Amino acid sequence: MRESIDALGGKVRKPTVFKLVKKNQKPALQGRYYPSQKRIPSQEVVYDPETNTNRTIRYAPGEQSIFKDEQNAPEPGQKIVVGDIIFQNGSLVVDHTNPLLLKFLSLSNFNKSNPNRVKGSKVLFEEVNKEQDAKKSMETEVSQIRAAAEVINMEFSDLKAYARALGVNINRSGDEIRHDMLVLAKKDPKKFLAGRDDPKIKRKNVVMDALAYHIIEVNGRSINWVLGDKKSLIVPVPIGQDAVAWFTEWTLNEKDGQEVYSEIEKKVQKFSE
Repeated sequence: MRESIDALGGKVRKPTVFKLVKKNQKPALQGRYYPSQKRIPSQEVVYDPETNTNRTIRYAPGEQSIFKDEQNAPEPGQKIVVGDIIFQNGSLVVDHTNPLLLKFLSLSNFNKSNPNRVKGSKVLFEEVNKEQDAKKSMETEVSQIRAAAEVINMEFSDLKAYARALGVNINRSGDEIRHDMLVLAKKDPKKFLAGRDDPKIKRKNVVMDALAYHIIEVNGRSINWVLGDKKSLIVPVPIGQDAVAWFTEWTLNEKDGQEVYSEIEKKVQKFSE
């Protein structure tokens, strides 16, 4: 339960807000981002982390528990009164005075924020956590700044090599290449920064150098040595695979591939001298 401090220094329990995850992308056509009312099931089978079992939960105001097997058996001819769970305009605000509903929503498979959701369950809503959202946003911004700084400060030869490995067109001006790399860095900064020192990226660049120097070639579905006018098969490439990406993986993970890569690296080094 979230708490804050009021003007007199006392603790104030804040209500918990849940929000529908599906948002109308064209509110102008339908008048609103969310339906005016959205009802979710008041009973379902969920995973209970406390008992490590699947149990039926049921929202029944007046009961002492949300678990069906812990609720009072109704008198003959009577039924348990199940409460409605309705989102108004996309939101449901639950006060701390309604612990049954809070626990039900927390354990619901429809709750995206529930780490114990049954796999494959449909997501309908999530808990709004402004503090956590702000933290994630800040982390993303910091990562973007770091990635952008990496692009700006990187030696152009290194930037160009990295760009080529990422599939960026390097047959253009340096400003155009750096611009496209900035776009990639901001799109997924963590992946961009991790790839900067990824051995696989460096290995892919060596393979691409070998192709540029005609040490090896891609011929149809095979990778070949280029020996003057003669060609010698290194390895066939499986159907549906990108030849350069697959071959790079092969040189990294297979014993024969590691030996081939070692030879390629030596030949590329000679061309670079």
